[in-house]
Amino acid sequence: MQTLRRFFRLIRPYWFSRTQWFAWTLLLAVLGLSLAIIYIGVFINQWNKDFYDALTAFETAKILPLSIQYLAYMALVVLCVSSAGWLRKLLLIRWRRHLTEQLQEKWLREHNLYRLSLSVQPDNPDQRIAEDCAMLAEKSIDLLKNFVMNMAKIIAFVGILWEISGTLSFQIAGQEVVIHGYLVWLALFYTLLCSLLTHWIGRKLHPLNVQKQQAEANFRRTLLRLHDNAEQVAFYRGEETEKHRLATYFAHIERNWHAIMGREFRLETFSAAYLRLTNILPLFAVMPLYLAKTITFGTMMQARSAFASVQDGFGWFMDFYKRIMEWAACVQRLAEFNESLAQLPPLPTPIIQGRTLVCDALQVVLPHQPQPCLAPFSCALQPGDWLQLQGPSGIGKSALLRTLAGLWPAYAGKIALPVGNVLFLPQKSYLPFARLDELLCYPRRPMEIQADLGQLLQMVGLAHLSTQLEVARDWALRLSGGEQQRIAFARLLLQRPQVIFCDENTNQLDIASARHLFSLLKQQLPEAIVIAVTHQAELADFFNSQYVLQRG
Repeated sequence: MQTLRRFFRLIRPYWFSRTQWFAWTLLLAVLGLSLAIIYIGVFINQWNKDFYDALTAFETAKILPLSIQYLAYMALVVLCVSSAGWLRKLLLIRWRRHLTEQLQEKWLREHNLYRLSLSVQPDNPDQRIAEDCAMLAEKSIDLLKNFVMNMAKIIAFVGILWEISGTLSFQIAGQEVVIHGYLVWLALFYTLLCSLLTHWIGRKLHPLNVQKQQAEANFRRTLLRLHDNAEQVAFYRGEETEKHRLATYFAHIERNWHAIMGREFRLETFSAAYLRLTNILPLFAVMPLYLAKTITFGTMMQARSAFASVQDGFGWFMDFYKRIMEWAACVQRLAEFNESLAQLPPLPTPIIQGRTLVCDALQVVLPHQPQPCLAPFSCALQPGDWLQLQGPSGIGKSALLRTLAGLWPAYAGKIALPVGNVLFLPQKSYLPFARLDELLCYPRRPMEIQADLGQLLQMVGLAHLSTQLEVARDWALRLSGGEQQRIAFARLLLQRPQVIFCDENTNQLDIASARHLFSLLKQQLPEAIVIAVTHQAELADFFNSQYVLQRG
């Protein structure tokens, strides 16, 4: 029941909004075409009786018309199958897009992607958004469609099977027992028994499928991290260590795979026996009626087909057990991700007013430390003020900067920021695969910026890149650490923020280059308030005040 509750919470924004009439139209069309296939199957069932009766009676004149009739039925089935498949794919991509955008919007709201990364769970949000959203949409539609089709089979064929069954009478302890529609009851009992056995054999597949998705995601994440840090690994000659690390992660996949193999071997062995018995059981069930000469051979073939359809309808849970377990694992991972986002506490809202930055008794709490890491921090900065934060490594300088920038949620005290944009410059800038002009303008787009980007590159010492503004590549791998920090300064000059937080953002530049960029910043943004952490003593003269942080 918890899985169903989580599932409905996930699908409610898409399926129960006022604008999703088209999605319901597509779903009803897919189900309608699937039901049409069942409806045509009823006529094919009657065709079985007519065709085999004609064969046993050697009525050759009926063979050709019946063959043409069968071809017509097949043409209708093919049309319904192909149309339902096309509409199903259209519905899947629309639902997946909505679900993906919904989770992306929550993940990228209020710095949630950063705040979620501070906790251990949930793991691998990239996989949950990229793969689990697609799996949820696909498996949900397929399970629903097949469930409706199986219920339709029961409704369509149970009457036929009941009528053919007639009445079965036998004696038990001198008492006569009469069973009406015994073939229907036999199909129901047989399916229920096999379904219970299926669940008992495969009940551990659900947690194993959750572990499988996690292990696969961890392995893929390690490969991506290795790709992104290929140069550093090469410098350290760390290939052998990385090989062992990858082998460790793949060993988790292999152990999980063998565990699933064992469970699925038992399940598939039972399913194979079940399917083989299902093929012959209807004949033995109907044979007494045929041998008693109460039905014709054609009616026996009709009963065999109807019995198989009714049993197939009753056996939905068993036939789709493996896919139900995969669906449940997918629901669990997406629900955990969605719930983790919902449980994040709201970010404290700083006061935005005037032109002054004010902190009053600000205390920062680091993860897994109940007490504040710093003594209360207070300051009042006017436009054009530059403040340098000093203190030993690990005291919490970066955490203080992130708190002031609105990224760190765990703090006490008062923060009042001036009106205007705020920009944070970390040691390593974010450089996605993109055109160079897009990187310079990030997070805005080039068409939103009215500036000479070539001249800007020249100002920050990257004139050699001015001819590559429209080149798209992985610049994080092509540019040195110092060049990436120059890109960050170019972004800074384009954004023109009112408050700038710098966290060792020139530590990969020589002193002359760092002084040039700081001078450029003072010249271009004279009214900006700058709070910086830097261990380059040669830059101290740019700051009009220093603050030595003390441990809490």
